[in-house]
Amino acid sequence: MSKETLDLMLGLNRQELEIQIALQCAPLLTGRKISNLLTVDKRFRSAVLRLFRSSAVSCYVLYESDDRITFLLYVRKKLEAYLRTEKVKKLMEEFGCSGCILSKILYRVSERYRAHMEGKGDFPHEIGLLLGYPPEDVIGFIENRGQNPLYIGYWKVYSNLEECRKVFAGYDQAREKVIHMVSSGMTVKNIMELYDLHSRKLMAV
Repeated sequence: MSKETLDLMLGLNRQELEIQIALQCAPLLTGRKISNLLTVDKRFRSAVLRLFRSSAVSCYVLYESDDRITFLLYVRKKLEAYLRTEKVKKLMEEFGCSGCILSKILYRVSERYRAHMEGKGDFPHEIGLLLGYPPEDVIGFIENRGQNPLYIGYWKVYSNLEECRKVFAGYDQAREKVIHMVSSGMTVKNIMELYDLHSRKLMAV
């Protein structure tokens, strides 16, 4: 991150919902990623749902604690297409999601994630696939128990290092770009309009 961008970021009010969304979800907002996690104060629940209601970005509540809430934000058609790819589909089947439609997968993962967060179950590695991580890296993470990665970026890399570095660089560029946009007064809706995520035309409702 350049010094200019860092200075801009430090000048942002990170308590504001739109700033939190911009900082956490820049790759999604700029069309570089099919999904992102968003964790915010629970009081923002309705505002998040309202913000994305008429957009191509869908919201699913993965977990709620007493004061925080975690959403999976995703572009439905793109995520469904990714989950249908051969390697991802096979791995999802190994996770027990054979033939499941997206809504059932999300429900199953949210239940497992809730159990994990409450100390009652293992981490659901399906989340990695829902976030668009390469299946090889999800498998590598499981087999190595999260240890000995080739590289740590937006996820732990166990294969195709150079390709992942390029992806991470793209995400970094997206973050810098979005920081400049919100610093200049653009809203999340403005950014989604710029990257054609402002309507439901990309998703099956």
